[in-house]
Amino acid sequence: MWNNSKFIKYIGMSMRSNLAYRDIFASKYGKSASEDLGELVLRPPELILDAKVYGPDGATIHIENPKLRKNIETVRQNYFATAQNVDQETWLEQNHNLVPHGKHQLTLTPTLFWYDNTHICETKHYRDFCFYEEYKMITRGGFVEEQISPCLLKGVERFGLARGHQKFGCYLLDDHSGYFFTGHLDGGSFLVRSEKDKLAQQTKKV
Repeated sequence: MWNNSKFIKYIGMSMRSNLAYRDIFASKYGKSASEDLGELVLRPPELILDAKVYGPDGATIHIENPKLRKNIETVRQNYFATAQNVDQETWLEQNHNLVPHGKHQLTLTPTLFWYDNTHICETKHYRDFCFYEEYKMITRGGFVEEQISPCLLKGVERFGLARGHQKFGCYLLDDHSGYFFTGHLDGGSFLVRSEKDKLAQQTKKV
């Protein structure tokens, strides 16, 4: 993947908070800017993968907790109406010949925020760009997510979306299944009442 595009330097796994990133972007910067962002979405052939695993008809993980299962399914159904997904469906209709039967095209959407959650990034990019002392983007002991993101925004404001984003090269991976890849665990929401009562009894015994 890295060899096919000099622009890809960072790939973040989608989270619940950015699953509808195109819509979030549009609400902040307007429809015109969102359309410009859409033009920068990448669809590398290396991300044409098994449709039985990825995409709306892909495999799902069985979730026993009914509260959590309902919550995630609601997020998924809402996702299908987002610009993030609708634009992809439109692209597939117009370019169905590019995706073989039984395969599904995943996408990389440019992001103006450097998420520190699970991601793939070239070590060279971190060493020679992010932490390069002369650029002074990250102070010693500083929080990468908080310090790089403002620099990215300033670059876009100064040079425009395409050019300003290019040197940072950060993208979000989306398989358009409506499910997010990573999430923050909230112990309370992962337990139904019977499970909480059982845990409380076990704690008392200890």
